[in-house]
Amino acid sequence: MPFRPERPRSIAAAWSRRLGRFALLLAFMALFLHRIGMLEMPNTIAAVLLATVLAVLVLGLSIIGFFMLWHIGAKGGHASFNGMVMALIILIPVGLAASRYVLLPRIHDISTDVANPPQWLEAPEIVPSWIPRSDGADPAARRLQARAYAQITGRRYEGAIDRVLLAVQTVAQERKWTPVANIGVDALVDGLEPAVASADSENGAAVSTGEADPARAPLPAPRPNIEDGALEQLPSFAVVQYRTKSLVLGIPQDILIRLSEEEETTFVDMRAATRDGDHDLGLNADLIRTFLHDLDVRLLGIAGG
Repeated sequence: MPFRPERPRSIAAAWSRRLGRFALLLAFMALFLHRIGMLEMPNTIAAVLLATVLAVLVLGLSIIGFFMLWHIGAKGGHASFNGMVMALIILIPVGLAASRYVLLPRIHDISTDVANPPQWLEAPEIVPSWIPRSDGADPAARRLQARAYAQITGRRYEGAIDRVLLAVQTVAQERKWTPVANIGVDALVDGLEPAVASADSENGAAVSTGEADPARAPLPAPRPNIEDGALEQLPSFAVVQYRTKSLVLGIPQDILIRLSEEEETTFVDMRAATRDGDHDLGLNADLIRTFLHDLDVRLLGIAGG
């Protein structure tokens, strides 16, 4: 009867798979609960950091399992591989976030106008937590922004303020931003909303047949006397405030857009801020950059610095 030596089992490999499952479940549950609004951002960060520590431990245990498999043939190669994969699923995104934390300036409030940033119409609700937070509008933070994000500047458009405001609202609506407050908007957009196309018969709306409808014929009205009275001047200044959440992690962000009409041009400034911590990981700069790019496209790219 041939002798078959019994291979030992690697305890490190078995625990790498067990702890890897727990760490991965902890990280995903924390992000999911935060995304649906059941877990605050500071608590989410704490849970993800705990999962990261466990992932480092899992990676070390999986390396020990591979070492024992190579040297003494211990069982546990599949368990070590599974633990390593689950650890990397956590460590790679956290490592990317950590690199942005180190390389980018520690600021959480970005504005295209460093000298005179737009002021919030409604101050964002900041809940104190274990994460330190400083004043993002102080001069030191603005100097950091000027050095790190020199390309984040306002836009000047060759057009009236009402036209630019309508484009701003359209882009914000496409991004599903939630309006919070505004100044000078109602007088500008009155009567400028794009006409809604008539629905077909499937939606129950009337379809034009090309014939005149006497019941819907316009009634004559006296023409206003515009020679004696002064025309009402449209405002040359408007501010709109929005709030949104980042696509993947659901990080709350507050956005402020200021429009100023100067002769035949309109200047657009933006401000974006996150609500938790001292560091936005570059999210606010990316938001402003992409929004202004979409606004350029909406206004046919007629922008200047």
